[in-house]
Amino acid sequence: MKNRYLAALSENANVIGMASVVALAAAVGSVPVLLAGLVAEAAYLIFVPDSRWFETRLSARNDAEIEAHRQKIKDETLPRLRPSLRTRYEKLEQARREIEQQAANDKKWMREVLRKLDFLLEKFLQFALKDQQFRNYLLDAQQEVHPTPMPKSRDPLELNDKWTRDCVQFLQATYTRDLDQLQAQHDDESDDSTKAILEKRLEVLGRRRDFIARIGKIVANLTQQLALLEDTFGLISDELLARAPEQVLGDIDDVVSQTNAMTQVLEELAPFERMLSTI
Repeated sequence: MKNRYLAALSENANVIGMASVVALAAAVGSVPVLLAGLVAEAAYLIFVPDSRWFETRLSARNDAEIEAHRQKIKDETLPRLRPSLRTRYEKLEQARREIEQQAANDKKWMREVLRKLDFLLEKFLQFALKDQQFRNYLLDAQQEVHPTPMPKSRDPLELNDKWTRDCVQFLQATYTRDLDQLQAQHDDESDDSTKAILEKRLEVLGRRRDFIARIGKIVANLTQQLALLEDTFGLISDELLARAPEQVLGDIDDVVSQTNAMTQVLEELAPFERMLSTI
C-alpha cells in the first residue's frame, strides 16, 4: 500500500481544493488567501492520513486494485486452460469466498489473509498455464520424433502424469540414440565443413535432451505445487476458527515462500524456452 501521506495528497478532492486556492490567490493577488490554504492543507495532512476513515478508504481502494489485477490475469489465462484446470481454479475461488465469509471483514489480519490467498490464486493460474504449455511441448516433441495419431484433446486424460514420465523417458532415449549415431558420423567424417555441421547438430540435440529432462522435473514439481495450493485453501478454511491469527498467517506465508521458489525456477527456465524457440 502506498504511503498514506502521498495518497492523501493525491486525493481528487484535495488536489482540486489546493488548485482552487492557488488560482484564487493568484487572481486576487492575496497572500493571506494562499497562507490560509496552506494552513488548511497542513491540518488536512495532520488528521486525515491517520484517520480510521482514510485507512478504510485506502484499504478498499487497494483491494479493488488487487481484484482488478487478478481479474485481468484470469480473463487472459482461464480460457487457455484445459477444462479440468479451469474447474480446479473455480473451486479455489469458491473456497476463497467461503473463507471471506467466515471472519469479519474489518479485521486487519483477515484482510491480509485474503490478499495472500488472492496472490496464491494468481499463482495457480500462472502455474497451471505453464503445466499445460510444458505437457503440450512434450507432446509436440514426441510427435516430431515418432509421429502417432494425435490425442482427441490435450486433456490430462491423455497427458497425465504417467504419460508425461513415459514421454520424457522415450524422448531422452531417442535423443541419446541419435546423439550416439551423430557422434559416430562425426568421428568418421574427414571433411572439415561437414564435421562442423555435425558438431553443431550434436550441440543442439544435446541441449534438447537436457531440456526434456528439466521439463519432466518441472512438470512433476508443478503437479505438486498446484496440489499444495489447493490443500492450503482447505487448511486455512479449517484453521480460521480454531487457531490464532498469527498461526494462520504463518501457514500461508510458508506456502507463499514455496510458491515464490517455484516462480524463480520457472524464471530460470525461460532462457531454455527461448533457446528452443530459435532452433
